[in-house]
Amino acid sequence: MSQFNVMRGEYESDLFDYIKIDKTTNTLQTIEYPHHEIHSGNHYYLEGYITLGVGGNLFVKLVTPNTAKWGHFVWELHSSGILTTTLEEDATGGMAGGLRPTIHANNRNIDCWTGFHTGGAHATILTDATKAWTIDALIGYQVFNTKDGSSGIIVSNTPTTATVIALVGGTANQWALNDNYEINKSGFVITSGVTVNTGHTQILSNTSFGTKSAGGISSRIEEIILKQNTVYLRSFASGTAANIVGFKASWYEHTDKH
Repeated sequence: MSQFNVMRGEYESDLFDYIKIDKTTNTLQTIEYPHHEIHSGNHYYLEGYITLGVGGNLFVKLVTPNTAKWGHFVWELHSSGILTTTLEEDATGGMAGGLRPTIHANNRNIDCWTGFHTGGAHATILTDATKAWTIDALIGYQVFNTKDGSSGIIVSNTPTTATVIALVGGTANQWALNDNYEINKSGFVITSGVTVNTGHTQILSNTSFGTKSAGGISSRIEEIILKQNTVYLRSFASGTAANIVGFKASWYEHTDKH
């Protein structure tokens, strides 16, 4: 049962949260769902650049989580010269090697921790003596070794340590003193610089832009909902020497409530 509380300027319900109305403007106070996810700590981003020569290629593998999470994805690409790019769904074969860049949480205050490894060399245990985590509260979170480009899913934690089965996708795949890290809830696994794949089911994006004398830009501002537990491959092929290619991806991960 719902009723409007005149004194408070909001609807009260036994089933739903309050619907608030500003007392000065008499307008409903709402935010868009993506912005809600930013506040909730479920919104992430990745950006960077690379220089490619004529005929140079970059392949980036993206694996969506095998959980109840759904990924809502947008991107922006730009180059200083000719660039051809595709996004393939259900990519198969190849895709070996590469490094894992750090996926950053947009909300740096909720479910996001950064710092430095304060212990000795270790293949599976991150130590940060300055932290006071709740025991096992980080299980299922992803930890990124920002220095060596590796990452892993946390399986247990103490107030000052976080343990993974293995760090993968990096140059050393272990913690060393003063390695910097980030921990957040993202379920996406991204590997940049893998070898080319051998097949796919669908091409979701295929475009070419820029000229030999001027660059270009391509973007998707309308989000695409990616399939769960699926391998995607973004490819970049340069048609210009010394081509500076920049990229930015942003997404949120939500759990279906229906």
